[in-house]
Amino acid sequence: MAAFSFYERPQQQQRLERLWILFQATAWCIYITLPFLLLTVPGSIPITDIVKIFGLKIINDLLSIAFFYTNLYVLTPDILVNQRLMRFGLALVGLMGLMLVTDWLYANNYLLNELSMLSRHNQFARSLLAQTDAWFAIPTPILLVSFLSLLLLTSVSSGLAIYNDRNQYKATGQQMVIEKQEAELTSLKLQISPHFLFNTLNNLRWLARQKSDDTEDAILRLSDMMRYMIYQVDNGPVTLAREIDYLQHYVELQAMRLTANNQLTFVVETTDRNVLIEPLLFIHLVENAFKHGVHPEEESPVTIRLTFQNDLLTFETRNRILTNELSSTDSGIGIQNVERRLALHYPDQHELRIYSQNGLFCVDLTIHFPA
Repeated sequence: MAAFSFYERPQQQQRLERLWILFQATAWCIYITLPFLLLTVPGSIPITDIVKIFGLKIINDLLSIAFFYTNLYVLTPDILVNQRLMRFGLALVGLMGLMLVTDWLYANNYLLNELSMLSRHNQFARSLLAQTDAWFAIPTPILLVSFLSLLLLTSVSSGLAIYNDRNQYKATGQQMVIEKQEAELTSLKLQISPHFLFNTLNNLRWLARQKSDDTEDAILRLSDMMRYMIYQVDNGPVTLAREIDYLQHYVELQAMRLTANNQLTFVVETTDRNVLIEPLLFIHLVENAFKHGVHPEEESPVTIRLTFQNDLLTFETRNRILTNELSSTDSGIGIQNVERRLALHYPDQHELRIYSQNGLFCVDLTIHFPA
């Protein structure tokens, strides 16, 4: 189990975890062997005698490794999560006490006897024996190394535990933000106003009463639109062609209720219909133009234009500002929906301009797609 949490692609994560394991093994080898490499020992002492003298250090090293991972995965995380500083202090003192007791038992039952025997013919052993603490019965250099090692291991393991906790906290926060955005996007997609559906059903009822041949075709268009709205919400981007087809169905259904006073213009110019785009991105703008810009007894033109060229998508709507629609707030909600989705899907890639000009309500949207 690695001490770090790597939030990368699976293959890269596995490679980093293998490197972390290799790093730990190398670090422990250096930690255990470095004192022997740096120690100046008379060449006349056999290696077996050195191992006997420093057997206590090897035992301490094994205890230190156990302490390191206990502190890394149990003690310090317990402080960070539960704020139990007293328990950490008691556990740390307990582990230090365990090491001292082990040192004392080893020294009294084995090490001092070995040093006494070796000191008869070895100055190095006599030197260690002379530095043995009368109370602890442990050679002072070994005792000092034990304490310094414990302090170092405590600092390093606590630091790694804190670093890992911060990484996990950051990753958890990022995941929560992503999940929140996904939930918000799903909600925004589903907030397609039922206003057009009510009008369309009324139109279908009128067509049915007139026994119009267009009734079946209108029902099929509405069915396709509802299927697209329901099943495409969670499926990610779609081709521009599918979004255009959806808008075409919507415009054709709305056109059924238009009168001679309503001039409808729907223009699509694109060099690439296979470019991927978020679904249901334009519907609020189109719906807004029909809902607030069409009056059966007043001249009220509606213009919708979509172009895509040189990685630049442009979407425009124009509709007349009707006096009885000036106080309506429904359009504001729909436009806020569009603005939020654009900010989530196309940050720094889009521009949305909404303005009034010559009695017309104008919406200009541009989206830059990376080449």
